[in-house]
Amino acid sequence: MGRYEMGLRAHIIQFCGEFSYPAQACSALLECCDRVTQSPASERFFMLVARYEADEMQNYPKTLAELETLAGQAGTHPYTLQLLYFICLARHARQLYRWRHIPEQVYFDSMCDLKWKLFECQKVHGVWGSFVAFWFPRFFELTRFALGRLQFETVTFGREYRNAGWELSPQDVALNVHIPSCGPLSREACLDSYGQAAAFYQDYFEERAAAFTCESWLLWPAHADFLPAHSNIRPFMADFDIIESKADPRGSDLWRLFDRECDCATADLPGDSSLRRAYIDWLRRGNPVGEGIGVFFWKDGGVLRHE
Repeated sequence: MGRYEMGLRAHIIQFCGEFSYPAQACSALLECCDRVTQSPASERFFMLVARYEADEMQNYPKTLAELETLAGQAGTHPYTLQLLYFICLARHARQLYRWRHIPEQVYFDSMCDLKWKLFECQKVHGVWGSFVAFWFPRFFELTRFALGRLQFETVTFGREYRNAGWELSPQDVALNVHIPSCGPLSREACLDSYGQAAAFYQDYFEERAAAFTCESWLLWPAHADFLPAHSNIRPFMADFDIIESKADPRGSDLWRLFDRECDCATADLPGDSSLRRAYIDWLRRGNPVGEGIGVFFWKDGGVLRHE
């Protein structure tokens, strides 16, 4: 038995406890672990885990595809095995965060993304696992971080932009904002995250204003026409200058709102919140949904207002 196999069950139990996983989720992950370690998939699975120490996340699309094959050999669900794989990687990831002097809280908040995706998978597919495991690698490459409520990574902005006395060129760096499904999107929490991100990435901006960008269904401009006045999405949108938007006839992001696979033509959707009811009414009137791309500058502890 190799060193990765040794203590794996204890690691899963410890990880699930540290990150407050439901007991049912922990049991499902332990069952998946047992099925893998007792199957022909065992040797290859642990070779994939060991590879992370050697080359971090090189060729991870191939790794995720291979995990699907190994799940079949082990008689377990691929969504569960893919999540288990990243939980295994979390041991070495913690060391990488420490070696690079990244605060333990940043590691903890970043690894919480595994839990947020676990909950999504259970709600949408009824499986304890993740159906978006392709999303995780940048947390393990240490190129995407959760800083409070929101998540950030550096991107090349790719276009000309000018506002609030500051400007961006196509080659300039901006902080790409991601919004995990981990509870209310309060104004205070967003401002706190922006401030943390501006400090965390300050070497990229020095004396310049920090630039933030986001591409999300939350920035669909039509929200101003139908969302409730008290919706937290409204102040989140107000921070951004929405520079581009596009309709999505399929409603690809509606699952994020309704916790089920659905599209714009779906008739039976849960209306148990004011946000869901507003969306249902909007859709029933034949209106489109979509997404927007926004940008704003941050300087001296605050969002700079749009010109």
